[in-house]
Amino acid sequence: MTRPHGLLRAGYPYSTTLGMRRVTNFPTDIAFGEDGILYVLLRSEGVASVRIWSKDDMDELTDELKGFASFGSEDGQLKWPVNIITDDSGGIFVSDEANHRITKYDREGNYVDKFGIHGEGPGEFNGPSGFALDIDNNFVVCDSKNNRIQKYTKNGEYISTFGTYGSNPGQFNLPWGLDCDENGDIYVSDWGNHRIQVFSSDGELKNIFGEYGCDAGQLNRPTGITVDNHGDIYVADWGNNRVLMFNSEGQYIWSFYGDATLSKVARNYMLTNAVPNRLREMGKLESEKYLRRPRSVRIDNDFRLFIPDFESYRIQVYQKDFIELDETQFAEPLRNPTLEVT
Repeated sequence: MTRPHGLLRAGYPYSTTLGMRRVTNFPTDIAFGEDGILYVLLRSEGVASVRIWSKDDMDELTDELKGFASFGSEDGQLKWPVNIITDDSGGIFVSDEANHRITKYDREGNYVDKFGIHGEGPGEFNGPSGFALDIDNNFVVCDSKNNRIQKYTKNGEYISTFGTYGSNPGQFNLPWGLDCDENGDIYVSDWGNHRIQVFSSDGELKNIFGEYGCDAGQLNRPTGITVDNHGDIYVADWGNNRVLMFNSEGQYIWSFYGDATLSKVARNYMLTNAVPNRLREMGKLESEKYLRRPRSVRIDNDFRLFIPDFESYRIQVYQKDFIELDETQFAEPLRNPTLEVT
């Protein structure tokens, strides 16, 4: 997909909330399947699994919940999963920092294969976290505790490595999140350095943005990252309980702090539970809308932004509202830009 010459950013309104406690507990990441399916990666102490959910939520809670995987180190099990992604053939892949591997499942959740062993040598892992498929259909993986990025074929064969420990440009301190765009560029959330680094497909540094803090555009332990088809960059700002949006140049654009309402499935569940309804009536409901420790952020082909709200057991969804502009509608960069709303 070719990026537009410019954008008229009309807004980014809240759309809906999906899931609830008991069914989407501690969602650390999501991936998109076919026919409106979401694969929700769940992670907490002694628990690791994938919930199969719907973009339309559920009308009511039933005992026939779908999902796969369990906690452990055997084939197909997960221990400390971080990211989940899908490919065009329906394969599902999960990174597991405690088991030091990438595990593959089919679209029904059956175990297929794995790759990765614990170590510091080329091709070995120490806490793999964020990962993505690049334009050549190779895996690019944050080898977090080895402070480097590694590339593999779809079959798990090692290709290359770049990065070392440190705070200088191009170095890493526990890199966590990673995404690749349609040009082959690699975007990395440099967790310990509170910044985002952008590299070419061969590991050449292209851009750095972000710094430690809680003000606009600043970061505190950035985790998940994703890039949409306009080149806009979304970062889960874990330490600040928010998601930040930057344009393709790394300029700060927008903040998401949370606007959640009760999901459809949660509303119907509450109708059959008198005590929780009374407790909710006695509480301060405004605080219930905010994000709590988001670890990931994803965007679909319809420019809907999905934020796994980790400590609130739900997924908040926003819809990007925009008009794509051509060269006659979008001026060249200005020397001293200001935005006035009239």
